[in-house]
Amino acid sequence: MMDDKLARYLDAGGAAQFLGDLARQVGADEFAVVRNLGYVYSPFEIYPLAPRAALPLPRIVAFAADMDGTSTTTEPLALHALEYMVRRFTGLLTAQQWAGLDREHDYPFVIGNSNYRHAEFLLNRYRQRLNREAFCSAFFEAVIWTLASMTDAQRRRDVQQNAANCGLTEMLADPEFLSAVSGGPIEPGRAAQLARPLIARFGRAFRFDDGSATVAAIVDIYYMRYHWIMQLIEQGQGERLSLELLGRPGQRLIEPMAGYDVFVPLIKGWLGGEAGNLYELLRSNSGLSDDSGKDIGPDGLRRLGRHFARQPAKLALVTASIAFEAHTTMKEVCRVMALRVAHWPIAQALKDRVADRLADYRTVFDAFVNASDACEHRLKPHRDLYSLALAQMAVPREDYGFCVGLEDTEPGIISLRAAGIGCAVAVPNHDTSRQDYQAATVLIRHGLPEVILSHNCFLAMPEVPR
Repeated sequence: MMDDKLARYLDAGGAAQFLGDLARQVGADEFAVVRNLGYVYSPFEIYPLAPRAALPLPRIVAFAADMDGTSTTTEPLALHALEYMVRRFTGLLTAQQWAGLDREHDYPFVIGNSNYRHAEFLLNRYRQRLNREAFCSAFFEAVIWTLASMTDAQRRRDVQQNAANCGLTEMLADPEFLSAVSGGPIEPGRAAQLARPLIARFGRAFRFDDGSATVAAIVDIYYMRYHWIMQLIEQGQGERLSLELLGRPGQRLIEPMAGYDVFVPLIKGWLGGEAGNLYELLRSNSGLSDDSGKDIGPDGLRRLGRHFARQPAKLALVTASIAFEAHTTMKEVCRVMALRVAHWPIAQALKDRVADRLADYRTVFDAFVNASDACEHRLKPHRDLYSLALAQMAVPREDYGFCVGLEDTEPGIISLRAAGIGCAVAVPNHDTSRQDYQAATVLIRHGLPEVILSHNCFLAMPEVPR
């Protein structure tokens, strides 16, 4: 179909024929048309989607799992920061002025894509309420806070570039500004104080329009809120913040999703036959009713644990969050998982081994892919992040059909299948349940416990007598 040349040049008719030939070559009977960001020349990309896998699979080589809302509970935190962002660029700071993000009309479009695309949607939706003074103040604060408090080099470069694109080049070289951002980490409230005299001097230079620079500027406001909270979580304040920001007493802002703490050591082969001892723990967190049908039971879970002990699966963490967020989140998640393991009904020696393996989150994953590994315009629903994960795990192309992808959003599902993973499993949560999952191979309503107990992790194994 293609020679060794890296590119071919076709007219429209030849391109249409080429797509048909490509579909036959890779066995695809479905395509996804993915909208690009506004600054990309072509408004769309077209991807052949991997054929939907026939389940169960005869073997499993690897799992690739999304982070927010699939592996971790960070989705509500991201939504909180997005709502904060809108309040700041509109000046509608109270619930009386604006009720907040709408679950039906906003949520489906601000979960699962890149933060740029989320911000682009919200800016367009609430543009009529944009308040120049409020927007200017929030952006100045975001620039000052980021440069004073963030060590992530890419984040610092981005905010400086965004400030320059918004007309603030002169401010970036001003001695008063440089003094404000050179004293080390500060609270957002202190950033607001430092911003006031700078707004008085440079506020008139601040400009925004309908282009990418304005979207990037409001993303900086989002990041200020999100990253400040993540820094507090690293200081051990996650439970307090969960109550203060989300009204959820007794919970941390960052925890593993239900069943994730068992899923990881299970598929990595760390549990062996003692996995069966965790059946009641999984079942109690599953949301499955007693009459929900097929359930592998303790014996099936024990056999599954022994299978993965003999043939461990690789595990990729794949997220459209930037590196700082991904590393901070998974460090906290693995810490919480290790604390929970201490209370599991398994042998003490095994508890110690599992906790030891969770001590360094970086060694848990065979691939760790985040938005900092790709350009903003190549994040989900594009295939790039999952293609990178498959490459990092050294999965050969002929084994893509033996990989399982786990996602809670429509863009993530499309990304999985565009990367060649035909077992694209949708595991929606409370915040993503209204998304369109027609591209999913299978839809799971009760999360990872259902994946394990009702579907045997999608692995074909002989039935276990009950």
